[in-house]
Amino acid sequence: MFALERHRVIRNYLLEHKQVDVRTLTELLSVSEVTIRRDLEKLEEDHFLVRTHGGALLIDQHIEPQLNTNRDKSIEAIDIGRTASRLIQPGDTILLLSGMHCLAMVQALREISPLIVLTNDLSIAIELGNHKNKQVVLLGGDLSLKEMAVYGALTLDDMKRFHVNKMFVTIDGFSEQFELSVSSQEKALLIREARHNTKELIILCSAEHFNRPAFYSFGTAKSGDTIITDRKISDSVKQQLFEANLRLFITIDIYEGPKHG
Repeated sequence: MFALERHRVIRNYLLEHKQVDVRTLTELLSVSEVTIRRDLEKLEEDHFLVRTHGGALLIDQHIEPQLNTNRDKSIEAIDIGRTASRLIQPGDTILLLSGMHCLAMVQALREISPLIVLTNDLSIAIELGNHKNKQVVLLGGDLSLKEMAVYGALTLDDMKRFHVNKMFVTIDGFSEQFELSVSSQEKALLIREARHNTKELIILCSAEHFNRPAFYSFGTAKSGDTIITDRKISDSVKQQLFEANLRLFITIDIYEGPKHG
């Protein structure tokens, strides 16, 4: 089979399934893993997919431009986002606040329904609005063109009206004292308000942000909170989190092979 024909098959598979692993493609196309990885590299150059650890994900036209243009950070965001999505069950009511990891969760939520999603992010609301069996509620407020999200006094007041099972938030800093922080005052205020109305806080944090606080604090991580990060997290930080009774999920094993059963 010629390369162009393999690319067509891979494209069609991703359009239907949204993700694929290398082993599945080698069996489907009867070629070596080296050939498949070369095909995925070419399709990534064409901005059709993003390669992951052991496979690839379809790039969404609404999501891709807003993820970091650095390939490693894009993969990291997607991995953390997809790991976070595994904590969501049909029937949940969730809050997704503006941030690259929450944005990366959107594609993985397609198969989870019914679902009620509250958000302040326009891109998240638009994309999830195209999914079946999902109720999407966009908070009111002043639009930040930089983030394409709403903040301000109206957003804070609106947030008081809602209660969610799970709240997902991307943070920019996690200090040695477990203080949580972000780079925006408006976002810090919204997170602080939202914590009053959620049963479970799920913190999405790149490993590089541990022990490096950002400018605006919104509180501390508490026993029972959940943290999702990437495989670059140090053993010393992992030990600190375990000792504090914080639930920790790491993306290290997410795309290492096909799922069976």
